[in-house]
Amino acid sequence: MVYSYTREEAFEDGALIEVPPGAAAAVGIEIRLIITAGARREFVTGDDAGEAGRLQTVLSAVARAVKASPADEICFVVPAGELPSGQKSTGADQLIAIMEPGESGEPVMTLMTPDEM
Repeated sequence: MVYSYTREEAFEDGALIEVPPGAAAAVGIEIRLIITAGARREFVTGDDAGEAGRLQTVLSAVARAVKASPADEICFVVPAGELPSGQKSTGADQLIAIMEPGESGEPVMTLMTPDEM
């Protein structure tokens, strides 16, 4: 192996951010939820105090995409039209939600922009 970058290192670097479990549970997402710094910057953060509301809008859109998908899907696409804009857009036209196993094999959903895949 030439290079390895673990999920834990990504949390330490701030590239990945844990979504508060209560916020995810409020929209029916009961698994661990992670958002990349890029997706958070694009759709959640802003120059005002509305981050909590934008996060709930993002999570609601993700929950709708998951419910509308076939049961065996592991990748969900949320169109940007359903997402809030936190700041001047960087051009992300959708949010990707990928289900994958965590460190212990538990289900984890990671939210990211298409260019972060």
